[in-house]
Amino acid sequence: MSFSEPMPLQLIALFARTAQKCRRTVTESVAHLDLTESRWRVMIHMSLLGEGCTQQMVAESLEIEMPSLTRTIKQLETTGLIKRVTDTNDKRSRLLYFTDMGKGRMNDIESTLMALRDEVYAGVSEEELRIMAKCVQKIEVNAAKLLESLK
Repeated sequence: MSFSEPMPLQLIALFARTAQKCRRTVTESVAHLDLTESRWRVMIHMSLLGEGCTQQMVAESLEIEMPSLTRTIKQLETTGLIKRVTDTNDKRSRLLYFTDMGKGRMNDIESTLMALRDEVYAGVSEEELRIMAKCVQKIEVNAAKLLESLK
């Protein structure tokens, strides 16, 4: 891969293909848990943000529109994995919590991800993963700044 272009299109395409393949791998691996991609992604982001996060926080974290998130939240609530609680400080806002069943399912997701980790990262050292993560985070920050300046 040549990096002589101002912004190598191969690298952008590689990011997109890799992310898509990783998401598909996780989706196939958690299919037995009756979780679609949208459901497991919401649950992971809720876990990362911490219980009591708002729907708005999850939407921003996932970079999706609220109507799409609301459908998935309703599905997760209907299946008994999460509950929504009205924020006492802001009645318009809903706080998200895992139910006991949801916590168990989240543990199953995390176990599945840990099992996949060794296979997905096969042949890649911890140092290479750290460097890659640092570089990708820098690129994400730079792209976000550029996006903001274009508004």
